[in-house]
Amino acid sequence: MHRFEIAPHLGTGNADIDGQLRSVFAMANDILYSAELASSPGLFRGAVTFLVSYLEYHFAAEELAMIEHGYGSRRFHTAFHDQVRRVAKRVAAGLDGTSSVEEAQSAIFFMLEDWVEYHVRDADRQLASFLGEQAGPGAPPRLPGIRPLKAAGTIAPDFDERILARVAHSA
Repeated sequence: MHRFEIAPHLGTGNADIDGQLRSVFAMANDILYSAELASSPGLFRGAVTFLVSYLEYHFAAEELAMIEHGYGSRRFHTAFHDQVRRVAKRVAAGLDGTSSVEEAQSAIFFMLEDWVEYHVRDADRQLASFLGEQAGPGAPPRLPGIRPLKAAGTIAPDFDERILARVAHSA
């Protein structure tokens, strides 16, 4: 298994999307390669649960941007998010006793590999390009911040603080 990273062929050109992808990849690499996490079922389960939550945040931010800007490929784009959501939640649920750490690591690796190959590389680049066109000259294309997602009840009240701490720890 390889480490996940934002290589030139994966960058979307949108600072928000690319930043969130870096966070997902940092969390995934911890789950896949940290001996400390692998040796502690509680820590491992917490890391996987956090990754699933962060993926939800990332998807919700993209989906809100697509709705706000009338993105024509929203249904297709969101359908792939829904597939990743289902797999991620199934992996997290399996950690309650039906899956081993190794099985969960393998499932996470292949879930993310498919997502990167079949979604990030093309669909996220298309979305980033669309958002750039919508932003207008001189304005950076942005995803909605976490505050509207928390206000909508999608994200836990302290989620942004946990994300910042986790990303700072992995940097």
